[in-house]
Amino acid sequence: MGAVIAASPQHVLHRVFFSYVLPCVLVGVVWMLMFVLQQIGTTTEQYFFLFVPSVILSAWYGGQTGGVIASVLAVLIMARTYGEPIGPLRIGDWREALILGLFAGVCTSIGVLTATFRRADADRQRALREAEAARREADVSSRLKDQFLATLSHELRTPLNAVLGWARLLSNGQVDPDRVPAALASIERNAHAQKQLVDDLLDISAIVSGRLPLRPREFDLADLARDAVDAVRLSLDARHHRLEQQIDPVPMRGDADRLRQVLWNLLSNAVKFTPDGGQIHLRIFRDEGQAYMVVRDSGRGIAPEFLPFVFEPFRQADSSITRTSGGLGLGLALVRHLVEAHGGSVRVDSGGLRLGATFTVALPLHGPPASTDPSEPPPASADTDASAAHAAAGAGTRHP
Repeated sequence: MGAVIAASPQHVLHRVFFSYVLPCVLVGVVWMLMFVLQQIGTTTEQYFFLFVPSVILSAWYGGQTGGVIASVLAVLIMARTYGEPIGPLRIGDWREALILGLFAGVCTSIGVLTATFRRADADRQRALREAEAARREADVSSRLKDQFLATLSHELRTPLNAVLGWARLLSNGQVDPDRVPAALASIERNAHAQKQLVDDLLDISAIVSGRLPLRPREFDLADLARDAVDAVRLSLDARHHRLEQQIDPVPMRGDADRLRQVLWNLLSNAVKFTPDGGQIHLRIFRDEGQAYMVVRDSGRGIAPEFLPFVFEPFRQADSSITRTSGGLGLGLALVRHLVEAHGGSVRVDSGGLRLGATFTVALPLHGPPASTDPSEPPPASADTDASAAHAAAGAGTRHP
């Protein structure tokens, strides 16, 4: 059953004024004008057409109700003024009655036609605004998609160049024996980087198509947090960041691997966008039946106008391929989808540019909704995965 929405007092006053008060005022002005003309000895029959503009204005601003009220008032005034008295009205013979009837019909028709035209014009203006908004949204989506595809090609090519370069040098015997371990490490590191890009694209594809399964189990969020910290430890040390940890034991139920991915993305984001020697704070705790993961950094922060779009597809604060930070920016889009799949929520707070950012994840302790299917979906073909990944390619959002 649909809910009845009460009109606001301002809306009621607006409707009463334009539908009821304005017609009375306009018709009254014409009546006063005719009264003045009559007092100075001018015949007023030829001035009855002055009621027509009042009917048109009443119908234009007050709709069909305003037009009908103005028409009725005009007919009553004309009947009271025109002809010889017969009861409360002044109708001398059938010709005057016919004139009065025609006048009533003309006024009513004009009022209805004016209100209909006004409504059609309003509908047309609304359709034009909606079409213009849709066109602007399509233009923005197309531009962001083009930017993302340019970034994607750049990010996929960069590790490939390193792998192919070292592989060519090794195959030609142009690498000194003491540099072979470093070359192999570089190949492995860049291969892992490209694998991470592909994995993120496939995850987004699975999320968009509803094929990303969750496998809930019991675990301690504190252990998961320590694993995620260990995974980014080398990056932390390389950038000389200081990591403060407040980790409480939080037994809960959920997909530990996906939640580890969530926390790893948030920590990696903080490491990547915090200047060398910055400070990162990680807090894990429970409160009122929910588990919380909070990652705060002293990094470059987020502009206020970009905050609403941090987790949205196709949105990047810096979409140029010449930016200093690598990656496709898919991390935060994945974070939002994975957290919401667990029945939780994620938010970001920032005081502005160069003032850092705080990401807060809230998760139910009892695990994802019961409707979540933990079973593994049937494997899709490579063509299907590639097509879905291409369709979902714009889901990247990066912390600015």
